[in-house]
Amino acid sequence: MRTIKSANMKFYPKILFISMVLLFAGCERLPSEIKFFENYDFSTGEYKLLVFGTEGDWIDDYRDFYIDDIEVLKKMQKQWFFKYKSDILACGYGYIVMLVDSNEVLKEAEVNIDCKYMTGWIRFPKRYLSNHKAHFKRMTEIEKKEFEEKYRWKKVKK
Repeated sequence: MRTIKSANMKFYPKILFISMVLLFAGCERLPSEIKFFENYDFSTGEYKLLVFGTEGDWIDDYRDFYIDDIEVLKKMQKQWFFKYKSDILACGYGYIVMLVDSNEVLKEAEVNIDCKYMTGWIRFPKRYLSNHKAHFKRMTEIEKKEFEEKYRWKKVKK
């Protein structure tokens, strides 16, 4: 019995090492950290995060929704930092995410929550959206049409 235990103990470090390599293999860092919300001052203006469902999987049955709660946007601003590249996958994009203020599109990205990436092959943790689900406001058809006319086809402000 002792020889089996001691033989197993020799393999534990190797198994641990291989597990760590596999875990971090897809964690290539970006050249510099990306802040989606940058340094916008949400206490001024009329900010919203608009989320348009396109194809694929969504969070529960939320397809088109928005977040306009300034305190939630401030929390997201502190959370949405991107440091890692994602694997290149053929998953498509389930959402178009737009940060807007009054009449301007400030930021836009396409996101796939199941494959965990966004435009530019950047790792996008699903929790960045799903943690705020309690604050999602479903777009009515009228709101969706108004938001699309006002923002969807505008160029992102540089």
